[in-house]
Amino acid sequence: MTRRSGSRRLLAAAVTAVAVISAGTLQLGGTAAWAAAPTSPESPGELLVPQVEEGSEQIRDPDGDEEALDPGSGEDCEVTDAAPDESAFEVTAIDRDRVPRHARPALARSARDDRVSIPPPDEANAQQRYFGVDYTLPAGVELTCVRVDLLDTSPKARGAVLQTVTQAAPTADGGEGVKSVGRGRLKVRVTFDEQHPSKVSSKPSQVTRIGYRVSLYGRGQDGAVVTTSKDSASLFPLWRLPAGIGRFGTRSEDGDDWCSSFTHGWLSVAADRALLPEINDVSGEHARNLGHQTHLTGNDLDTFHLYRFAGVRAGAAGSGGLNYDKLVAATKAAMNGGEEGLRQVRDWAQTTRTRLGRLIDDKNVVRIYYAAGSRVKGDSRFAVGWAAALLREGAYTFTNAKKERMELDLGIGAWSRIDNPIIREKDFRTDHNDHLHVALSETKRK
Repeated sequence: MTRRSGSRRLLAAAVTAVAVISAGTLQLGGTAAWAAAPTSPESPGELLVPQVEEGSEQIRDPDGDEEALDPGSGEDCEVTDAAPDESAFEVTAIDRDRVPRHARPALARSARDDRVSIPPPDEANAQQRYFGVDYTLPAGVELTCVRVDLLDTSPKARGAVLQTVTQAAPTADGGEGVKSVGRGRLKVRVTFDEQHPSKVSSKPSQVTRIGYRVSLYGRGQDGAVVTTSKDSASLFPLWRLPAGIGRFGTRSEDGDDWCSSFTHGWLSVAADRALLPEINDVSGEHARNLGHQTHLTGNDLDTFHLYRFAGVRAGAAGSGGLNYDKLVAATKAAMNGGEEGLRQVRDWAQTTRTRLGRLIDDKNVVRIYYAAGSRVKGDSRFAVGWAAALLREGAYTFTNAKKERMELDLGIGAWSRIDNPIIREKDFRTDHNDHLHVALSETKRK
C-alpha cells in the first residue's frame, strides 16, 4: 500500500605433493605408473578443522637469474633403490610460485598463493604451477632424476602419498616438468597436465591440507645411486563443486567453482545444499582472483536470488540482473498503486526473509551480502537503499513527482531478524543487486 508519510620432473629430486588426492605410485625401472594409490583413512570426526594461516616459507620466483644448465634429455628418469646421501647432497629449500594476479591494480592486491586446485580423476589443471627447488650437489655426483609426490598432510593422514605428480630428469626447457634454471636450482611442476592427469579419488572433505615431497636422485662416479628429499610447507587444496549443483552466470575457462574441502563437504549434505539457490562464482583455479575482493579461499559463494520472479530462468545469461529488474518493475507498479506489483514485492520480501533466516541459523555461515537497491534512471523515487529498506523495514519512504512524501508499506512490518550479526544493514550493497553472497567458515560461530 502506498500512502503519504511525514518525513594454483626434476633430475634427482622427488617432490611429494601434500594433498587430498589418491596416491600415485612410481614404477621402478624408469616409467611413471600414474596409478591412484589407496585413499587416506577416512576421518572419523567432523569436517570442521580450524583454518591455518598461510605458510611462512619465502615465496620466490621459481625461475632463477643464473645461467641454466642442461642436465639431460628429459626422458622419464630411472628411480632405483638409493642410499640417503649424508654428505652435501641436500634439498635446501622449496618455495611456491605466485598465482597470476588480476589485471586491475585494485584487485591484484587481493591474492594469495597457498591454494592448489586438485582436478577430478582423469582431468588436468588448466593452469600449471611450478615450485622452485634449491639443492646442493656433492662433487662427482650427477643429478639424474627428480620426483614430486603429492601428499595428504591433513591431521591424522601423516603425509600419505596421494599421487606422484612429476618424475623426470632435469632439462633446460623443462618439457617433462623439471627444469634446470641455474646452478643448484630447479623448477618443478606440481600440478596435473594432460599427459599426467589426476588420479586422486580421495573424499575432498577429508583432505584438508596437502603438501609436496621433492626427491632428488643422483649417481656417483662409482655408479652408486644416492637420494635426498624434502617436504614442502602445507597448503590448502581446492576441489570442483560436488556433482549436481545448479549453476547460473557465465563460466571461466579454468573453472570458477573451485571450493575448499570444508565447503565441498558442506554442500555434499542435502540439508545444507537446500539452503542455497543456483551458484555462480566460488573461487578461480588455485584461487585466482576472478574479479572480487573476496573469493580467495574457496569459502565464498555467489548465488542466485532467494526469490525468483516469474519469467526468469536462473541458467540464462544475465538472469541475476533480470531478476533485479523485475523487482524494480514490481516496485514501480506498487508505488503507482498497483495491487499486483505490491503482491510481488511483498512475496519477494517475505520469501527472502524466510530463506535468509535459515542461512543465519546455520553456524557455519559467517557473512551474507545482498541487494541494497540503486537509483533508477528517470525515476527519482528510487534512492540508494530502497530494496534493503523494503526487506528490512517492510516499508520505503520516497518523494513523488509532486514533492510529496509517500510511503510504500508492504504490510508485513519490520523483519524480526533485523538485528542479526550475519547480514547487517551495511551488508546490503549495490554491487550485490544481482546476486546473494554467502561466506562459510570451517569454524562454527558461537
